[in-house]
Amino acid sequence: MINSTYLYLLFSSLAVLAIIFLFFNLKPSKTHISNKLLLKNLLEGFELELPEELKRLDNSTTDPQKLS
Repeated sequence: MINSTYLYLLFSSLAVLAIIFLFFNLKPSKTHISNKLLLKNLLEGFELELPEELKRLDNSTTDPQKLS
């Protein structure tokens, strides 16, 4: 029979690994606005027509011409 100390160490380490796994997988990702700006820049790069919702977005902070 396995010693109870080893079981305690096994379950404790599994709990710590589960917490670390959940921390990295449940972090908030990019905001919805950032995703829209990324899509807008991608569509402009391919010279495709932008939907009205994306035309209204202001991407002055991501415009490389304005930064230089």
